[in-house]
Amino acid sequence: MATEALPETIPIGKGITMTFLRNQSYLTRVEIGDGPGDDVLVVPLHWHETHDEYIHILEGQLEITLGSHVKIYDHNDGPVCIRKGVVHGIKSIRGVRCIAEERTEPMDEQKEILFRNLMGSGKQATNVFEAMQAFYYGDIMPVFPIHVAWLERMFVSVVGNFLAPMLGYKRKIESLKRA
Repeated sequence: MATEALPETIPIGKGITMTFLRNQSYLTRVEIGDGPGDDVLVVPLHWHETHDEYIHILEGQLEITLGSHVKIYDHNDGPVCIRKGVVHGIKSIRGVRCIAEERTEPMDEQKEILFRNLMGSGKQATNVFEAMQAFYYGDIMPVFPIHVAWLERMFVSVVGNFLAPMLGYKRKIESLKRA
């Protein structure tokens, strides 16, 4: 699929959108509504093996878990730095409008490809094979109830890189390169 055919903004839940900010200092902008029927954004605990992540809250608040520490962040906190290997999760606050931007270091197209494969249907993927395949190529490792990094890495590799393709699953988007 050529980049021109991909929408700049995608819905990722009711009242939640993600905009891809190509050629800017941040990769994505997430806008979370404050309406009574709007979803709460929940990014479950996970970690990254190869990149650091930075989240900058422009408006509103987000509850961010870093390791075992949970804190509500707002624009006064500046960019929140999440180093590779650190377990983290994100949750919006119901009824609080929020706008946040995210970038990674190193910055590459993999994060956009991950988000488009994981949430391109308008909500987070719930099929474990699709999700783990997106995780495998997108540098995301889930956190099990007892956090064991090698086991989490092995799970993503076996399910995302071996079982999913064997069962016929294929990433919808593999590259952002123009055709």
